[in-house]
Amino acid sequence: MVAMPASIERIELSVPYLGTVNLWLLRGEPLTLVDTGPGHPDSLAELERGLRAHGVALADLELVLLTHHHLDHSALAAAIKEQSGARIAALHETAEWGRRYHENVHVERRLTRQLLADHGVPQDLIEAGEPFFQYILDSSAPFETDVELADGDTIDAGGRALRVVHRPGHSTSDTLYVDDENRIAFVGDHLLAHITSNAELTPVGRERRRALLTYLPNLRRTTALDVDLCLAGHGPEIRDHRRLIAERLEFHEERLEQIVAAVEPEGSTAFEIAQRLWPAELVADQTVLAIWEVVGHLDLLGARGSTAEEIRDDGVRRYRTRRAPVPSL
Repeated sequence: MVAMPASIERIELSVPYLGTVNLWLLRGEPLTLVDTGPGHPDSLAELERGLRAHGVALADLELVLLTHHHLDHSALAAAIKEQSGARIAALHETAEWGRRYHENVHVERRLTRQLLADHGVPQDLIEAGEPFFQYILDSSAPFETDVELADGDTIDAGGRALRVVHRPGHSTSDTLYVDDENRIAFVGDHLLAHITSNAELTPVGRERRRALLTYLPNLRRTTALDVDLCLAGHGPEIRDHRRLIAERLEFHEERLEQIVAAVEPEGSTAFEIAQRLWPAELVADQTVLAIWEVVGHLDLLGARGSTAEEIRDDGVRRYRTRRAPVPSL
């Protein structure tokens, strides 16, 4: 088994709705923290306690690297910078999100409500998701990025030269930081050990993302990383990323087949399909994630000619299957 280097230490923070998030402390010049946790006073205090447990004060931090813009990975960036003077480094896409964080959340909120309505979700379930968006607003904060990175750049962090790899899919800003010399990659939520990363259907301009059409090819590209250890944003470290990616791709193949089987001959909405895939209580509790998953796979099926989308007089999108078999991913 590949051992965790002594110069890299995990700090776990609790996150409402999401469980916990991993932050990675990199000892060396400059002293670096990978990701931050959510932007809440309790989270800042929890981070300070976690750092003290490793013999480090918040004021000692010199660099913060962000793997993507989601609040559990970026929202404490401004507070850390204010208290420590640490530089914030992130991909350009993450930096753009940080500059207008709350404005972007309002756009996401509006698009998500429309997405749910378009795909047949009842109004009461749309309204039931509002507390989560309020949590995002309450637990996030805009931040300014000092070092804007691009795919292929290298940045010195914690005594390591990290190569910047843009792998959009889970989010538009997903960034891997690869230590080629020591065969380690910090992968954020691009790849998780115990669960399949969701691919969010968030805005790109005035359109929504066809996220799985981006994410799955990028997962395949990640199999080429020549590393022994992937350190993820949630859950345990990953010691065989190629095997895990193969499992994830197999999961998506199976999900495509399940969705085709769930489409009625007269056509089905994404919400109706979700109710055939999972218990009603689960769909009601995690409506956004359920619709993201179903619609993301319908995008794949549509791109491959296996389903057709139609918009009826009520404005709701429905899907029919075609006779062509589901192609392999």
